[in-house]
Amino acid sequence: MENGRDMCRAALAISAIAAAMAVIGGASAAVAQGTPPAATPPPRAWKPPIGIPAPPFGIEETAPRPPNPWTAPTPGFYYVDASQRSATDAGNDLGSPARPRRSIPVALPAGSVVEIHGAYDTPHASPNTITARGTSDRPVFIRGVSAAARPLVRTFWEVRGTYLVLENLEFGPNADRSGGGSLVIRLPASHVVLRHSDVHGTPKGGGLGIVNWEVPYGQTYTGTGVIDNVVIYDNSIHDNGDVKANFDQDVHGIAVSDHVNHLWVVDNQIARNSGDGIQINAQVNQGPTTHHIYVGRNVSHHNKQSGFWTKYATDVIFSQNVSYGHRPSDSSLGQCMGAQYAPDWVWFLFNEVYDCEYGIAQMSDNGEASHTFIIGNVVHNVHRSSSTTSPENAWAPSGIMMSGGFERHIINNTIYDVDAGVNVPSPAGTIELVNNIIANVTLPRASHVNLEFAVLAKHGTLHHSLLSGDPRVAWGDAQFKLTGTILASANLKSADPQFVNPSGGDFHLRPTSPAARAGVMPTAFATFQERYGLSIAVDRDGSPRPPASTVDIGAYVVGGIAGAESRPGK
Repeated sequence: MENGRDMCRAALAISAIAAAMAVIGGASAAVAQGTPPAATPPPRAWKPPIGIPAPPFGIEETAPRPPNPWTAPTPGFYYVDASQRSATDAGNDLGSPARPRRSIPVALPAGSVVEIHGAYDTPHASPNTITARGTSDRPVFIRGVSAAARPLVRTFWEVRGTYLVLENLEFGPNADRSGGGSLVIRLPASHVVLRHSDVHGTPKGGGLGIVNWEVPYGQTYTGTGVIDNVVIYDNSIHDNGDVKANFDQDVHGIAVSDHVNHLWVVDNQIARNSGDGIQINAQVNQGPTTHHIYVGRNVSHHNKQSGFWTKYATDVIFSQNVSYGHRPSDSSLGQCMGAQYAPDWVWFLFNEVYDCEYGIAQMSDNGEASHTFIIGNVVHNVHRSSSTTSPENAWAPSGIMMSGGFERHIINNTIYDVDAGVNVPSPAGTIELVNNIIANVTLPRASHVNLEFAVLAKHGTLHHSLLSGDPRVAWGDAQFKLTGTILASANLKSADPQFVNPSGGDFHLRPTSPAARAGVMPTAFATFQERYGLSIAVDRDGSPRPPASTVDIGAYVVGGIAGAESRPGK
């Protein structure tokens, strides 16, 4: 559940806005009549999202071809089809199309390929957990023939072990919807993959877990096992739990627990789960055990809580995701994506969020020092649906709201058509706001930037940004409007940013935009490079930001890749 602490207000005093910080990125040819068409080009190689490394295993590996013809049991290959009358496990270690196995062996040696057909109803909860013993050169595969011919798994699975690829599977309800299939990758596990699959449950449950179940929930695990190098790629994860439940059901699309590191969740569709689309939660005092979690280029929408959420964890990167359609419930304030309980070194990079109560939210924590970076995101169409909070209140719905966090960096974002721009109802820590476009703040009493507490305003910087349309700031006191003198002193601008087509969702900048070369190169880009060895000195399309003393303001560089964006639900 994601809720803030009790709202509070205090007498505030105006503090000067800080000055700039130190300086630091084919059309198809027509085929001539009578000319044979060109050969179909090979598929493009998979590229990781910006700021996320490529996983060492799990994207490109392919299963060995099955026997052809498959007329007899063949070492290394298992044929499973419980729907056939001849199916049996008795005296039938491998199976074949003529005499299939009914179930998957629970211990699979290196190089095993398990091919499943039809409906699968054998449960694999402990002690019937599937354990793979694959190696890097001889992985284990459990698979359907193709994404178009997935077997239907109607029971709960636990899997563990090494170098295991699960692909072309459907985990779904049984015939009367009294239960159904779901999947847990449990500790210890290393180099385990779920791809090209569909995970959907019932109003009572479902979903995917990457979890440590070695101790009961709430207890601290003291063992040495981990879950590492897991890839969740190109799946549809949806309708798990009841989004209309009148209690905090917490059935997440993807749940990540403690003792998980180097997890990739990429290129998935996630929708209508009764918890978060994905929740990363290592629990109290175990944040450092869950680290290097990469969540990129997923689309998550209409979940009961949020699209993307992290709690206790370290080094979490959300990059190039899309989140929309999240509204308040008894489980959430309606955030598109965010964090709470002081996860450390969390990066929200180049995401697009819209049609939520709050765009990106850092909710209240327990007072721990943490580092949060919100860089290169497009946040738009963020308006209250039912909130009665006053627009002046920094807890009110807004493009970015940070009631939690400690060291905060909000850089090169485009925020448009929102009730309020950036709201921070917290006295703790520091905040840097630089190179942002905040335009079309729709409530006159709301602010482009609202730092509610004077103590935070003393440790805040706002500069080199474009605040369009009657710029208003609450900087440790009541709201005031920025005069030309104040704007100039802080290298701020008040002008039309000249988006290509904002009503159509295209926030690229026209060549004449006043955002061109009006910003500074932030130190956060170098911080990311030093920490992860990758560059994020680009815009949301990946167009480079030239290594100069000035950069373009907002999420896109002027002259980058232009054109209307394609988003689900639009």
